[in-house]
Amino acid sequence: MNIDTDRVLLEFDNLWVHSQRTIRTHSVKNSKEASNKISMPSSIYQKWTSKLTADASLNKELSTHDRTLISGASGMLLSRQVTVLTGASSSGKSVLLRVLAGLLPMSSGTVRLSNDTSSDVYHDIHETSPIRWRKQVALLAQHPQLLDGSVLENLQMPYQLHAHQSQTFDTDWHVAQLEHLDRSADFLQQDAKHLSGGERQLINTLRLLQLSPKVLLLDEPTAALDMDTSAQLVNLLINWLHTDAQRTLLWITHDTKDIMPLANRHWHMQAGVLTVDS
Repeated sequence: MNIDTDRVLLEFDNLWVHSQRTIRTHSVKNSKEASNKISMPSSIYQKWTSKLTADASLNKELSTHDRTLISGASGMLLSRQVTVLTGASSSGKSVLLRVLAGLLPMSSGTVRLSNDTSSDVYHDIHETSPIRWRKQVALLAQHPQLLDGSVLENLQMPYQLHAHQSQTFDTDWHVAQLEHLDRSADFLQQDAKHLSGGERQLINTLRLLQLSPKVLLLDEPTAALDMDTSAQLVNLLINWLHTDAQRTLLWITHDTKDIMPLANRHWHMQAGVLTVDS
C-alpha cells in the first residue's frame, strides 16, 4: 500500500528507558497524582481507579536490578501511514508504546508531536500537559476495560471526563460504524457484561476512535479475537485512518500474514534495540 504523503506527525530521538520496576512504580504514582487533579464524577473515578489498581497488580514484574528496556530508539510516524512493529515477547515493544503515549517515563531522549497548523512546529512531551498529550496520542491495548452498564454508557463515558467535556457525543457516528460491523443500533443498549471478548474490543476501539486522536498506538488489539472479528477490527482501524490526513498508526503485531500487507513501514525490536525500515 503506497500513499504519497510524508508529513511527520510524531518523532522520537535517542530514547532510553531503564529499569522496568522503577518505571511501573513511578507510573502508578504519577497516575494517582494526575487523577487527583482531574475533575470527574466520583462514581466514574472510583470505577476506573479500581481497574487501574487491579491492572497494576496483575502487570507488576519484580526486578532485583536495573536493566535497559529501550536502547537509544529513534523513529518517525508519518501521516496516513501504518507502521508495523514486530519483535519477540519482552523485547521492549509495549514499553515503547507506553512511553510514546505518555504513560511511562523515559530515562532520556525526546518525543515530539506535530502542531495542527504548521508542519514546522512541534510540541515536546516534556513541555506538554499529560491530558493534552494523551488527547492526541492514544494507546489501544489488547485487553479492553469496560464498565458495568450498557454499550452506550461505555461509549459516552469519556465525555464525562475533564479532558473531553468540550466535545460532543455523536450517536449517528456510532450507528454508522456499527453498521459496518454488521450490528444494528439496538446493540447500543446491550449490557456490556454480556458481550463476547471480541465485541468488548470493538466497543473499546470505538470509544477511543470517537475522540479523534492524531497518533493511535496499537498493542496487539486483534491477538485474542477470532478471524471474523479480527478482520472487522482491522477494517475499522484502516478506514478510520484514511478518513483524516492527520492520523497515523503504530501497530504491534505477531500476525504478520494479515497486517503486513497493510503496512507502509516495518520496524523491528530486539532486546530494546529498534531497527527502522522504510
